[in-house]
Amino acid sequence: MAEIAQERFKTSHLPTACSDSIDNGSPVTARGDDLGDIMEDRLEPDSALHQLGERLEGVERGQGRHEETLDGFRDGLRGVRADVVRLSGEVTNVRQEIAGLESTVTDTRQTLDTFIEQYGRDREVSKAQAELSRLTTEWHANFAQRKQTRALARGLVHTLTTQAVYRNMVNTATVRACSEERLLLEPTYWLAPATLAVAANFRDEAEQAERAQSHALILDAAKANLFLSLTYSRLGDEAKAGAWIDLYLQSLDPDELGQDFLVVLDAIASRELGEEALGYARQTMAGWNPDSSGYSLDTHKTSNAHDGTSLKSRMLSLRRRISEKRHTDLRETCGNQWEALQVGWELATVSGETLAYLRRMFPDGAEGIASVGTGRHVESALERLIDQLEPDEADMREKMRRLERVIEHGGDLKAADRAHEVSLTPDATPVSLMTLLDQAIFEPDEVRLGQPARRMALHAIWPALESAAQRFVALSRQGLPHHITLRVAGWSCTVATDPRIAVEPGPLIEELATHIEQETRVQSEAVVRRWPRVILALVIGILTGVLVVPFVDGMSRWIYLLLAFGMFTWMIWEIWSVPLRKKHVRDQGNRLRNDAVTTLSRALRQSEDFFEDWHEGMGKLTSLIQWGGQFQQK
Repeated sequence: MAEIAQERFKTSHLPTACSDSIDNGSPVTARGDDLGDIMEDRLEPDSALHQLGERLEGVERGQGRHEETLDGFRDGLRGVRADVVRLSGEVTNVRQEIAGLESTVTDTRQTLDTFIEQYGRDREVSKAQAELSRLTTEWHANFAQRKQTRALARGLVHTLTTQAVYRNMVNTATVRACSEERLLLEPTYWLAPATLAVAANFRDEAEQAERAQSHALILDAAKANLFLSLTYSRLGDEAKAGAWIDLYLQSLDPDELGQDFLVVLDAIASRELGEEALGYARQTMAGWNPDSSGYSLDTHKTSNAHDGTSLKSRMLSLRRRISEKRHTDLRETCGNQWEALQVGWELATVSGETLAYLRRMFPDGAEGIASVGTGRHVESALERLIDQLEPDEADMREKMRRLERVIEHGGDLKAADRAHEVSLTPDATPVSLMTLLDQAIFEPDEVRLGQPARRMALHAIWPALESAAQRFVALSRQGLPHHITLRVAGWSCTVATDPRIAVEPGPLIEELATHIEQETRVQSEAVVRRWPRVILALVIGILTGVLVVPFVDGMSRWIYLLLAFGMFTWMIWEIWSVPLRKKHVRDQGNRLRNDAVTTLSRALRQSEDFFEDWHEGMGKLTSLIQWGGQFQQK
């Protein structure tokens, strides 16, 4: 390879002259000096070529050494690659082991959490069972005797027991012994002395009966009064039943009436306790009913009383409403007066709508058909009263039920609390008298009362209802103006609101038509030739045609010619359009007159109907008072 390069170098560096001679085929003739120079020049490239060849050989040797080194590097890289692959596999295995370890830890944690949770629930169940066992033992120790006292009381008040005593089937001494034993075993339970009082009456021992009654009243006056009233009612002594029910009603708080009062109210209203009890109850409930006075004309605000919806807001919700499609012409012609008129009209309908609602609720009239119940309400009230738990019993029973829920739900306290709340009956929630009366009349599905009891509630609330109706009518009459002003097409007239004052629409319509015709005539006469516009159009047209058009070319000339033509056309229109404009004004006036006359005619008819309904609605107050007049006589 080096030799070939030297030969190429020698050939390419021959002297030009020598090469030329050889090419020309002429002999080479040169002087000695020239030949020596030539030889020296040839020796220098040979030396350079020799050095270059040596260098190339050194490069080849170095390249060989580098290739050997690179081969060593390649072998090392192959080993490193194999190590990396092996290490990657080991890392993958480690990752898999870590993932498995994490899964195992997670499962272990879940198992541990489940175990801890279940352990906590089991502990709660164990605690609940232990506490329930303790309370059950305490219940039987403290209150087991009351079950027997209730059984004795239930037997003494039964009509068959009374018949058995009067027929000497049962010895009165036995009755007395049993009742006295109950009092000795339960001296703090009101039913024990109350039972002893009933037993004393069987033996005609008035003094002992009074002492037993006094003792029962000291323990619980309300329950003892009710028990004695219901008992005397079942025994047929209506006078004593009425006296005791009066005492019972006097002992109640009208803002905290329990659900037991509903059953008693049904019994009283059904005359199962006698007429005297009914009279006492009406008087007491009338005294409980607060006097409602004063009402704001702002119908958008309602008031609440005794945690119930007020009677006036109930009555106000029954009023008739004026739809947007009714009295549209009257609404349009009244302007700002309409809002006050609408409020007054709706207030006037309260009495009539209330009367219609009461007639639907009480189809047999306010008093209904007088009848005496079968005694089922008295029986239900007695059973409910005898079985009713005392506060200490109810508190312990509540704790026991809560513990039972915890056991049923396996120690889940939240689920047990939810189940316990759902199991609570609404009987535990007291209700105020006003709420009860309101619901009995306006929400009959909310309270469990019979029709006689609802009439009794109406009787109790009637004075306030009548007063509210009178107040609504007074406010309606106060908002009724003597006259209203109707405005149509800039013309106005005054119309009386009293239906007895007849309004003749003919003169008013004729006056309106005459007014519009006069306005139309004035407007038509005001249509004249507008000479300033004529002169202005003429001047602009002449100046454009004389001073501008001759000095412009092309499209500009046509534009200015069109402008000049438009000015002359405008001038001619202003001169000859007066009759057309007058006719247009007259046509508009005729249309306006026809529309205004139609609007006024409809507004007058609607006004007559509107105020007739208003006065008729206020007159319904008399019918409402007459319908409930029996309440005022008693």
